[in-house]
Amino acid sequence: MGMPRHPQTRCRTTLHARFGPILLALLGTSLHVGCDAGDDPGDAAPTPVAVEEVAPGSGAASEEEATTGPVAGDVEEAPLLGPPPEPEFVPVERLVITGATVLSSFEQDAEGRWTAQILEDTSVLVEEGRIARFVASSSYQLSLGDVVVTARGRFVVAAPIVRGSTTGESRMFDWLEGGRLVDAALAGVGIVALPEDVVDTPAGRCVLDRIDGREIPAAVPLGVDAETWAALDGAIELDASMSPADALELSIRDRIAEGVDPFEILADLSQGPAAALGRPDLGSLEVGSEARMLILDGDPTVDPTVVLRPFAMTFGDRVMRLAEIQVLRDASERGEAMRRDILALEVEGVDEDTIRRWYTSTQGQVYAGLAAGGEVGDIRFAGRTGQPRFDRIEGRLRAEPGIGEANLDMVYTGPPQSFEIATAPSADGLTVELALEGGKEVTAAAPGSSAAPIIDLALDLDLRRGLFQAGEAIELELQELIYGNGPIGLAPRRYRFTPIASTDCPPCFEAMEQVWLLEIFDLDLVGEPMVATAFVAFRDGRPTRARFDTGVDPVWVEEFPPVGTPAID
Repeated sequence: MGMPRHPQTRCRTTLHARFGPILLALLGTSLHVGCDAGDDPGDAAPTPVAVEEVAPGSGAASEEEATTGPVAGDVEEAPLLGPPPEPEFVPVERLVITGATVLSSFEQDAEGRWTAQILEDTSVLVEEGRIARFVASSSYQLSLGDVVVTARGRFVVAAPIVRGSTTGESRMFDWLEGGRLVDAALAGVGIVALPEDVVDTPAGRCVLDRIDGREIPAAVPLGVDAETWAALDGAIELDASMSPADALELSIRDRIAEGVDPFEILADLSQGPAAALGRPDLGSLEVGSEARMLILDGDPTVDPTVVLRPFAMTFGDRVMRLAEIQVLRDASERGEAMRRDILALEVEGVDEDTIRRWYTSTQGQVYAGLAAGGEVGDIRFAGRTGQPRFDRIEGRLRAEPGIGEANLDMVYTGPPQSFEIATAPSADGLTVELALEGGKEVTAAAPGSSAAPIIDLALDLDLRRGLFQAGEAIELELQELIYGNGPIGLAPRRYRFTPIASTDCPPCFEAMEQVWLLEIFDLDLVGEPMVATAFVAFRDGRPTRARFDTGVDPVWVEEFPPVGTPAID
């Protein structure tokens, strides 16, 4: 019931401070007007395509009216120390990619030779997620509100469309993990085609809802029927048992080794599968196209693997730049390490086979985890978080301790100061024994509820899981242990659980056995004391998934490994 605190939570109270800030904002904007043309792509024989000039009064200047304002070069901010920054997805009126060499489409002549239609020194205007116009850069004048990506000397291509692995059902469903689809997007992939009976499931609807809500910047899983699946036989296929970047690079390099022309490889990554899907606009860059675009530093007609290393990429009418891409890649690697650490957590006095594990994530990136085991009302636990705190907890919670026994024994190791704490019920609340590292032992009283304090959502629900068996509304007044971000203390909270029907749940909860709406109230506040809400799901009588709505991006708590469904992240 303790809330994993999101970095930008707007709550008026500190909820679970030990999780600290997870993400830091990172913003870099570059402007470039009147860019020069880039180099011709490779030694191929491209088919140049004229870009029509825009008439006066149409939102861009004619050649006579064109302006060449000052140029601010691309500023790539160094990644900040600490946890990953949140991609700066700011709603805009128009996205403009300036000065680009656009690989619009690919063609094969009667003799089997491949070429590309190329728009040189071009500005691409994107409005409402679609390509609205191509304009010669020398004839385009920026407007107030334009968000600009400088692409002088860079290439723009449609993001790859790939087919998911067919090595088995479990591997296929692995593509519905949010973190895997984020990794795929960071490797340049735009769409992962999967059988429709895989995507049209609670897990598929869950990840699509998260993508549509811009919670995660991810490749889109697209469900297709059997006929379309067969038509995608020539598409590049990625095995979900590998990282998306490794799988895509291996597939491209295999085709290069076979002597396949780079133009054909690029066509097989975009135009070919888009045609098989019946959506040619997703694989070619043309007016009206909704294809995701990659802005590349290298020439893909010479080395197709540069699609794996985009300088920037679009998500509808929004853009993610190089610094943000790299920071999220680093965060993903840390998240993978966290998963391994969660599986390695040991709980003293608990049989390994009975331990349950949960992890906490946001934007597809895991940053904390817990392991716990024991009987109803008496559980032992261990947990840890990753960068930047790297703290650890271990201890025991008891719902009904014996006379003179503690209902919480916990050791915390981490910033700003390690400590040991024990609380026990008293006539008017809790007695507290606190020993700070390098300090004196403190004995104090905390008036209020005498129940075991709130430590962490999964632990608190698991300790009290017997209360939820009847499926009726529950209201609890408890004390939350505040620690890890300043003075240690206990604060009064009210938790209201209301059972809700699956039809009233977000897609990520529709297949759960029990779902509850949790409302958290800070009893120190007056007026409107509700500070957070969450959806909480149970399976087999125990907590398995929760989503905290924090006002920014949701924070998820998920049983790990999940039972009978793909993981959230």
